[in-house]
Amino acid sequence: MAMWHFCDESGLLGENGDADLRRMIFQFQTAGAKIAGALDGLAYDEDLRAGGFIVAALKRALNYLHQSVSAAEKVAGKNLLDSERLESFRADLFEVREEILRLMKRFRGDRQ
Repeated sequence: MAMWHFCDESGLLGENGDADLRRMIFQFQTAGAKIAGALDGLAYDEDLRAGGFIVAALKRALNYLHQSVSAAEKVAGKNLLDSERLESFRADLFEVREEILRLMKRFRGDRQ
């Protein structure tokens, strides 16, 4: 959300904003929503879903995350954001990616 707030306050997202920048942010937000949906029951100690369901939902989230990474590469080439801010965002993307992969491995183990 920090990147969205920064870009919105800087006027980079409106009608005249850059499509790749909007895609970068939207895909990351969508990935977050998919992750929340996949793990929702765990927050309430309702581990009722099969591990396979959680892995499938996390895999869908990973697809959105990869789209955000792809868009971030395009944004980098346009110099829309300072490199430090963009690199911090990209680091967050890869940190989330690693955590998704860790969770997928964990829940794949539930099926064995």
